[in-house]
Amino acid sequence: MARAPIPIDTTPPSGRGISGSKTGTALAVGIAIWLLAAAGFALTTDFGSMERATISLLAAVFFMPAALVSGVLYLIRAAADLRSETVQLQRLCDELRRVISEQKHDTLPLSPVAQSRIDALSSAQEETESRLTLFFSHRAHDGGAEPRSATSAGSDDAQPLLALGGMAQAQADAPTAAELIRALHFPEDENDTDGFDALRKALSDTRSAPLVRAAQDVLTRLAQEGIYMDDLRPDRARPEFWRAFANGTRGALIAPLGGIRDRSCLALTSGRMRSDPDFRQAVHLFLREFDKVFSEFEKQADDAQIVAMSDTRSARAFMLLGRVSGIFSR
Repeated sequence: MARAPIPIDTTPPSGRGISGSKTGTALAVGIAIWLLAAAGFALTTDFGSMERATISLLAAVFFMPAALVSGVLYLIRAAADLRSETVQLQRLCDELRRVISEQKHDTLPLSPVAQSRIDALSSAQEETESRLTLFFSHRAHDGGAEPRSATSAGSDDAQPLLALGGMAQAQADAPTAAELIRALHFPEDENDTDGFDALRKALSDTRSAPLVRAAQDVLTRLAQEGIYMDDLRPDRARPEFWRAFANGTRGALIAPLGGIRDRSCLALTSGRMRSDPDFRQAVHLFLREFDKVFSEFEKQADDAQIVAMSDTRSARAFMLLGRVSGIFSR
């Protein structure tokens, strides 16, 4: 139930009446001065015998002081009105501060829909670390079955995930271009042995591991908004645009890389960027790591490998997040 608004006292201050009486007195004095000046001028002036210069001089003698006094009285009246309005505005500001202070201590309760949304997001964040990366990069199409978490899978499935999460073994050889492409696409399902092997090798490499983890993070966060990379159908950019990006080109010259046209995904991602500082930080980290790794990858890759890289789930996330961040337009 909405709380009744707190009333704000908008009645004028008590000094307003006093100011009004003073203003009336000043007006009466001004009128009296003008009447006296006119009477004195009329009594002392002989319009039949006096010259025009003499009449003008007498008019200045009688009416100039009246004009000066009237100006002073007008300024006094304006100052009194301004002072009265200032006092009233100050009182209104004090009332508004009081209302804002009370509202901070008496927050409206969240609606059930908003509360359920917050609970759902919290649950999703708690499950993030226990789910396989592949289930956050594409939808489950196996007849509506829910993706299995690593903790609910058998011991044979759970152990490889633990190995992927925190490897303490000696660093292996850097992944080949094909293995890096396969790792950044993530495994198709729990039986994708080649995909998991490529992912393990990429995670064991100090250069590619930060990108893989950053990609996993943003894919997870995008999935919380219902955005899955397999659902996106971006316009494919030619390899020369990707090579230009790797060589430092930014802005409209590489605009074809922002080939995501799905307005709903763009709007949801943009809204999450504005409202969620953690998501915004994760996006910036992912874009930075993608730029770093792809710049090295481009030096050794041929056009076919660049096309294959651009079709990975990580590259699609880069297209989406890069367009929302504006790196293809500025």
